[in-house]
Amino acid sequence: MYRKTTKKRLLLFAAPAWAVGLACLLSGCIALPGQEPFGEKTYPVEQAQAVYEKLSADMEQQEFMDQSGYIIQIRPFILSEDVSDFDYDVYKTEEYMVFAAEASGEDYLWHKGRLYHSYYDNDHITYRDMAWEDLGFEAYAADRWSIVQQLLERDDPELTYQYIPMSSQPYLLRAAYPDIELSDGREIRFAELYFYMDEDGSYDGFGLSWQEDRRHNVSISYFSYEDSTSLQAERSIWSFGYDAGLTDEGVPALSDQSEDRERCQAVISGMDFDALAERSEYREDLCVPPMTP
Repeated sequence: MYRKTTKKRLLLFAAPAWAVGLACLLSGCIALPGQEPFGEKTYPVEQAQAVYEKLSADMEQQEFMDQSGYIIQIRPFILSEDVSDFDYDVYKTEEYMVFAAEASGEDYLWHKGRLYHSYYDNDHITYRDMAWEDLGFEAYAADRWSIVQQLLERDDPELTYQYIPMSSQPYLLRAAYPDIELSDGREIRFAELYFYMDEDGSYDGFGLSWQEDRRHNVSISYFSYEDSTSLQAERSIWSFGYDAGLTDEGVPALSDQSEDRERCQAVISGMDFDALAERSEYREDLCVPPMTP
């Protein structure tokens, strides 16, 4: 049995603590005249520049393996014959390593060494044994790390430095860059770096977003792999498993999921993906759907 639930295309994703406050930042909260919402404060550009220079110097000493956990989201900028309509979500955390892709009429899921593919309009599920590295996103994340280094070498970002009390790491630095051509000839637009920091300026991850080749909007969050998790990664597994009949429990609200971790983890661990593979068709040619048809 395969049952399609109404879900996905959520803008909120669960990541390390530094990313939690971004939802409020993007929500367009209304403030009284002369005030910023929820006690937020924006610092002078000179202070933002000083923080940016400190972060740039620190990032020069870091390598991809220092922040080897990541969450990648890729969305089509515009649908056309040369752009896939898939939404791609990749989660590399210590608790869950997941790849999920959705387009109109079909789903992909990579979970524990297997790539699964299903169509909404029938019960047919195919799968293939595949290593995480063979998905290609480890190399993708490492390659896009070079974009960070190239951006930090520029001296023309538009900087915003804010205090956001609702975030567990309440200091946010955002750096927005003009359209640029990378060293390999790729063009990117609307590039932005953002760092959430503690009172002492320390941070345990950062985010990067941009538009690539006028085809896809991409965002990557880099963070320490150790002790990391993602509620959205868990939701991707849960949703696919529910649709495939591996559990009768529907995907819970994010608040319930966050509050009752033990129960949610038990639901995921109770899904028998080995049994799903046994009743599915093996396809040696199954692969990640291409971003350009």
